[in-house]
Amino acid sequence: MAKPNEKIGLYGGSFDPIHVGHVILARDAMEQLALDRVVFLPARISPHKLDRPPAPPAARCQMVQAALAGQDHFDVDDCEIHREGPSFAIDTIHHYRKKCPDAELFYLIGDDNLPELQTWKDIETLRELARLVVLTRAGHPGSEEFLTIRRSLELSSTEIRNRIARGLSVRYMVPEPVCNLITDLGLYLND
Repeated sequence: MAKPNEKIGLYGGSFDPIHVGHVILARDAMEQLALDRVVFLPARISPHKLDRPPAPPAARCQMVQAALAGQDHFDVDDCEIHREGPSFAIDTIHHYRKKCPDAELFYLIGDDNLPELQTWKDIETLRELARLVVLTRAGHPGSEEFLTIRRSLELSSTEIRNRIARGLSVRYMVPEPVCNLITDLGLYLND
């Protein structure tokens, strides 16, 4: 249950796998926007990444939980994992509007989503119900239209999956508990 006037950052994504860049940008957003908490929302199926099946939803959720263990003001919500079909941000925003009617909602997205943002389901309604915040890394310009959190950090989940498939280390790229889970579950070996 949200506190009155609570500021909540909702951070949706595949998190396939979650890496330190995700966590650093979430912390930056929390500090710069004075958010009370950031909720990570692993997608069951990203509607814009249907061409590449992700790691199993339960494994990605477990990795996010491991990455955030012991971190104040960071939560994981598996509501999208349990929802059938693609994970649409608008469905999650409606869920949080009902769950936390007095909260100010901020929906955090990676800058890689900007080119297709206008194709998102009910994007205008989403923009009315939550403030969109673009998280940008690797010197990308972000957006003048939305709040933008910038951090120069060249790291991506794709790069991490590729390194694992080639037998290279991802140490320091993902939190150690996530690295251990990837190894234990045998994830990304055939990417």
